[in-house]
Amino acid sequence: MRRAELVLPLALTSATLALVTVLYPVNADFSLDNPYWNGMSRLKNLGLAASLAEACALDPREHALLLVGPSKPFTEGDARAVESFLAKGGLVAVADDFGTANQLLEALGAPVKISGSLLADPLFNLGAPQLPAAFWSRRRLALNYAATVNASACEACEILAESSAFSYLDLNLNGKHDPGEPAGPFPVAVELRMGGGRLVVVSDSSLFINSMLDREANGEFLLQLLASRKPVLVVDRWEETPLTRAKGILYSVWRVASSPEVKYSLAALAFALSLDRGRRLARANKRF
Repeated sequence: MRRAELVLPLALTSATLALVTVLYPVNADFSLDNPYWNGMSRLKNLGLAASLAEACALDPREHALLLVGPSKPFTEGDARAVESFLAKGGLVAVADDFGTANQLLEALGAPVKISGSLLADPLFNLGAPQLPAAFWSRRRLALNYAATVNASACEACEILAESSAFSYLDLNLNGKHDPGEPAGPFPVAVELRMGGGRLVVVSDSSLFINSMLDREANGEFLLQLLASRKPVLVVDRWEETPLTRAKGILYSVWRVASSPEVKYSLAALAFALSLDRGRRLARANKRF
């Protein structure tokens, strides 16, 4: 009886924990399910979400791959898949400020690199030097703790956007332009032809997050970049948080449990158990 009495409380506790996990909002950086300032839930309805392998298998003439804020390393296989997508006329946009994407750029043979150094501008900014403005044609882009694109070795690169002449790289992160720290302007978005496609490298992974998409001309920049292509947000290049991992496990369990095979099997099992219980009760009644 004691074991039977424990079943219901344990089941209720497990169900409550599962419900809280499912309902609790994701707050991971760049997550498409994150509705807060650092998520990309606003971009979720604009296109598709896929792994890098799935994205590279789509029609390159109709889709554009968006690699935003990657934190996982890239393999040689990843690079070959992206290279094939570009060779067929695809568009790949990489937005990164920490330099993780440099591994992919190097494997692709692209003569550009994310500097990884903090860009600051004491004059043209959105309230702080670490929130510098960049200039895209005659429009401004709003950056958020951005880096720069080193494209000095890329003669074929087209500079799409750059910082002002007052910007500098805060190498020691002390908030001041010290002697010896490089001064702008610096490229922050460049484009180059690779194969039959286009590779765009942006040195700010925050350009398209929820809180930045409407700042200055950021949203317009994205739309012009995509042209008529449908964006595909690559979602398997970020490290998972415990919450997103738990949500993924629960979703996988729900997907399996809701399949027709499992539902019919559970229904058959429940029916068999109810019959067995009925027989046992009948036998018990005959004894009395």
